[in-house]
Amino acid sequence: MASKSSKQWTTAKILSYGVGNVLNDMCASSWFSYLLVFLNDVAKLSPVDGAIVMFSGQIADGIATPLVGVLSDRSTGFPSIGFGRRKTWNAGGCVLVMLCFFFVFGACLPRWFTDAPSSTVLVLYYCTAASLFNVGWAAVQVSHMAMVPELSSNDNIRVILNSVRYAFTILSNVMVFIAFFFLLHDVSPYNVPDQLKFTLLTIFTMVVGGLCTFYFLIGTEEKCGPTNVAEIQSLRARRNSPAVLDHGHRGPADMPFEADLAPMTPVFATATAMTWKCWFKVCMFYEVGMVYMCTRLSVNVTQVYIPFFLTISLHMNAASMAIVPLLVYLSGFVATFGMRYMNDRMGREGTFAFGTGLMVLSLIASWYLTIETSHWIYPLSTLLGFGQSVVMVTSVCLEGDLVGDQNESGAFVYGAMSFTDKISNGIAVLLIQNARQALTNDALADAYFVRQIYCLVPGLAVVLGAITLYWMRYGSGTLNLKPRRQSVHEGSQLLHEEGSYGTARV
Repeated sequence: MASKSSKQWTTAKILSYGVGNVLNDMCASSWFSYLLVFLNDVAKLSPVDGAIVMFSGQIADGIATPLVGVLSDRSTGFPSIGFGRRKTWNAGGCVLVMLCFFFVFGACLPRWFTDAPSSTVLVLYYCTAASLFNVGWAAVQVSHMAMVPELSSNDNIRVILNSVRYAFTILSNVMVFIAFFFLLHDVSPYNVPDQLKFTLLTIFTMVVGGLCTFYFLIGTEEKCGPTNVAEIQSLRARRNSPAVLDHGHRGPADMPFEADLAPMTPVFATATAMTWKCWFKVCMFYEVGMVYMCTRLSVNVTQVYIPFFLTISLHMNAASMAIVPLLVYLSGFVATFGMRYMNDRMGREGTFAFGTGLMVLSLIASWYLTIETSHWIYPLSTLLGFGQSVVMVTSVCLEGDLVGDQNESGAFVYGAMSFTDKISNGIAVLLIQNARQALTNDALADAYFVRQIYCLVPGLAVVLGAITLYWMRYGSGTLNLKPRRQSVHEGSQLLHEEGSYGTARV
């Protein structure tokens, strides 16, 4: 039977699954890298109003992701036309993503009715579109990831599906950055990120992403549901695994890394498991949360403010806004290949410290860049991307260490950290943009402030994460007591043993 299942997976079917998230990936590339630039320079919103729009999207993403997972699990889809619950949610999410993405970057609906809509109308409009976009994005992301364990019980097939999916994630990001570069370079007015270029980029994204989604929907054969109790329990455990949950809770603000995928062990209902309330008694829950939040903050702030640093502080042309993020992304991808070796040789804290050092070195050097030496940002961005990849993957590994084999309550852990991450990043951008608004009429002060934000905030955040990680090793000692990933019963006992697994000591 296994042999038969394996023969059914032709190259065409594997590719059809792999392209199912291309629309999401292409939209995500533009969303967090260029949303504030678009809102400030094209939509003419104030810095604070632009931050409010982004913050509304972050809130919607944090709330929608776990809700989509629950609702998707409980739905049935339309089996009569070959659409199970996952493809149904994926198709609906794609429609919502395309509509909202177009009405953010491609066209402004209020301007169809009046030439000068008020700022209040524009803010409400973009907040609504951003929130709905993130809901659709979550529906596509969660449903696509959740299909993997349901499509095949063959571990090799699952690895292939995840690998092909990640390959298309890389390709999607590269396509967007290259397309934006050529639009800035070849479409008049040159090196000006105006409405026309964003509209063309939106159309390109929707055409390519839409075709890939169509191929996924017609080419991927989805099971309509598990057939027995054992399969239901196994699927529940796999959907709650660290790899699936972390990818599911990453919004369009985040960079994907497949290297942190971990083996997924089924958990059955008869095993002893921790409840979500138990995690509040675990010291390591708060420590890992701090590391995770600091890591995400450092990465997201650099991602958002790279375009402003390049154009406002270094006075580089707009084409650099496409080249530098591309270099960061590609170098981060290369770094993932050495993650297992670094973790084996240096441990969690050593690997994180190494990534922190690379990031801090890049950011310190960037602080001293001038208009004349601005070309050095290209090698420095490569160094930054490498360091970001190292700390991000390590932070996800720490989450896996925390959850251990507690897959049944792992959803709460990943959901809680994801929500905290999105809220903290949204608040940070809101505060930064509020400070920038006071400098609107002082270009030199604004340029210096952007330099401070880009070079100092991410560096301080990642250093705080590294300090917390070393505290876990040499202070509280929780990193020394991480559970062995062998059995659920064994992991759950760590909560109740005195002084174990980071429990509070009295």
